Amino acid sequence: MHQAASKPERHLPALAVSRGIGIGTVIFLHGHKRQFFRRSIDSNLIDTEIEKFRSAVEECKDQLKELSNRHNDQNQLVSEIFGVHLLIVQESSFIKKIETVIRDRQVNSEWALKVVSDQYLERQISVADQHLREKSIDIEDVSDRLLSVLIGLPASVRLTDPGLIIIARELRPSAIMELKKSSPAAIITERGGWTSHTSILAREFGLPMVSGVRKFGQIVSEGDRLIVDGFSGQVIVNPKIETIELFQRLADETVIRDELPAITNNSTATTDGTSIFIRANVDIPETYERAKLFGAEGIGLFRSESLISSPGSIPSEEEQMSAYRQLAAIAGSAGVNIRTFDVGIDQMSERGFSSERNPSLGLRSIRLSLSDTAYFCTQIRAILRTSGDQNLSIVLPMISGLSEVLLSKSIIKEECDRLSEEGIQFSEVKVGAMIEVPSAVLTINEIAQNVDFLCLGTNDLVQYLLAVDRDNDLVANWYQTLHPAVIRSISSVLEAGSERGIPVTLCGEMAGSVFYVPLLIGLGAREFSMNVNSIQQIRHLVSGISLAETHDLVKMARNCHTAEDTEYLLRTYYLKNWKDLFPPGLLSTKHS
Repeated sequence: MHQAASKPERHLPALAVSRGIGIGTVIFLHGHKRQFFRRSIDSNLIDTEIEKFRSAVEECKDQLKELSNRHNDQNQLVSEIFGVHLLIVQESSFIKKIETVIRDRQVNSEWALKVVSDQYLERQISVADQHLREKSIDIEDVSDRLLSVLIGLPASVRLTDPGLIIIARELRPSAIMELKKSSPAAIITERGGWTSHTSILAREFGLPMVSGVRKFGQIVSEGDRLIVDGFSGQVIVNPKIETIELFQRLADETVIRDELPAITNNSTATTDGTSIFIRANVDIPETYERAKLFGAEGIGLFRSESLISSPGSIPSEEEQMSAYRQLAAIAGSAGVNIRTFDVGIDQMSERGFSSERNPSLGLRSIRLSLSDTAYFCTQIRAILRTSGDQNLSIVLPMISGLSEVLLSKSIIKEECDRLSEEGIQFSEVKVGAMIEVPSAVLTINEIAQNVDFLCLGTNDLVQYLLAVDRDNDLVANWYQTLHPAVIRSISSVLEAGSERGIPVTLCGEMAGSVFYVPLLIGLGAREFSMNVNSIQQIRHLVSGISLAETHDLVKMARNCHTAEDTEYLLRTYYLKNWKDLFPPGLLSTKHS
């Protein structure tokens, strides 16, 4: 005990991917790769080997169906995630390619599985888009499950004692399912972002989790005491007694989402009657079913690139129409904003391309759509043909100026004319611009005059405005959401929308964070689109504040010259006026 107490307290930055506070001792989860040999197979035994592999695939399907069905009633999100795993072994080319390797190279199925999964993983990890990059963990999870079946081992991780802090390089969704049974205090990983299925499950199960902590094994030892702060994104190593007591109080006081007072209708308004529209960000159609239960009014952002299962697997016009019909059916008159493929060049071909030196500033999003109009036209046609009497809209991502808007609209018009000539029924749709690039902010008045609505992507806006990679923990302190330049940019976009009389929907982490929403409402925001798990907390907050108070808050914030000053102002104001509306732990941690 004396030795532990003598170690200095250290605060390490991390990426918060599941909110909450965890206090406990460390246990490392080491990956144990299944071991096997490469074996050559005589040509007369190839069919037998393929039969063995197909039998393993069927057993794997049965396991995934059981996992998906088991949670279908209690937890639809869990069911959806393992449904994605099931699709990998049911409908993708993954299994077919493994059989091809077995036959062409005359090798055992275990080795063929390794060859193909390594190819998939290498291609998936190299793509620039974080959302698609994080799908690699699902491929790895399915591959490990298949391999376990082939060599007769259980596809699970060892359980731990309750209350421990689990540290791993990365965790697979199936590992989270097993580990949750032992009620860990928190999870720390080196890899994994907000949109990964592992992070989604951690949030669903209320497990505090942070990622992006490198070489943690060189900093702590098994049995060391840690605090994981999933609100601000930090790990406290060797915390002092008073630090532990502080965070224990915050953990005890934290408002749990499921304990929020029920809001019995879908409308959300401030105490002085200002309507605030809460919409949902959606990757898969089924997610909106949960969002509706929490009070979402439409899909503010459907990330259509979620339909791309792997690089080069661009869905056909009919496949896209099927997904868009499903979205339109569940959203109804509340409507759906479909963002066109927000991807990089490395995701458009299975063959892959040489990596760009800086893909975030490269040929991606609307630039790629306007450079390779074939797939863009296919997507536009699918949306137009699905529209009918449905409320669908198009969102153009990463717009940097008016010329991209005008060129995109001309392509949309050409597709409308082509459909008319072909005698195919369709309805014209509204077109909006995603504002996330500084040049778009500086030309916002011209853009606003030529679109039907605006979407403000705060995550990328902060990244591009401050020249800070939001996934790079080395510059995490420079990623300041409350930087005066960010606040002024948001204000400019909201003012332009108001002057033009068109709606502005705020997306990204700011829109789903109770810490930022009062400031955003004071700046003029009336529409927010967020992760489904943020909806209840935001609606609870909005129903307890007044528009007049948010205006007072903004007046004071305009006198702040640094992110730190603004954060201090917000925290002080919240504690004085709205303390009961916030999870107390959230007001005691860093947010700027």
